[in-house]
Amino acid sequence: MSPCNEYEPDSVFELHSNVETYYQDGRWHTRRCDSDEPFASGASRLRLIAIGVEVARWNGLRHLIRDADGTIAEVNTYLVGPYPSRSPARYDVLAG
Repeated sequence: MSPCNEYEPDSVFELHSNVETYYQDGRWHTRRCDSDEPFASGASRLRLIAIGVEVARWNGLRHLIRDADGTIAEVNTYLVGPYPSRSPARYDVLAG
């Protein structure tokens, strides 16, 4: 799976996502799409998704979640405000 800035986006969601959780080289990673380096890595998919959710939630960003094969499974959009919601403002399940 290539980082966000090394491939052509295949959807509008991929183009505008700001935080991405993905699988690469036997580990899960979470990163900002404007950076080549993940800010968190580890063996637990759920833990890395939770980290990505917190970053997206507090910064009002989209969180793109990929399956191990690189396909987009979910895109969650979070809004900023004085009390950010723990639930996404928009939730799209893309994998079938």
